[in-house]
Amino acid sequence: MNQTIINQIVDNIVIAQAIHKINHDILDLQFKSLSNVRKQWTKEEDALLIQATMLFGVHNLDRLQLIVISKTKKQIYFRLRYIIENPKMSNNQTCVKLLQFK
Repeated sequence: MNQTIINQIVDNIVIAQAIHKINHDILDLQFKSLSNVRKQWTKEEDALLIQATMLFGVHNLDRLQLIVISKTKKQIYFRLRYIIENPKMSNNQTCVKLLQFK
């Protein structure tokens, strides 16, 4: 994977976490099934999501939930919650930012 893309993903994780901390008590977080949301994405957007989640050890995208944090015309910030069976690890969360939202 291109190092620039990896750096961009890492930067976006920090941004998404910061936005979440600022708006945590005022935003109504929307829980959605990731498979339904992915149908609306381009192949490039979907490929980026797959690459980003694999960097964090997430391989089964059917077990991810999408939590919308902040949305504008061009970008959407969201947090991915990985649904895992081990209750001790249920707090593992990954933040990524979708490149473009049409």
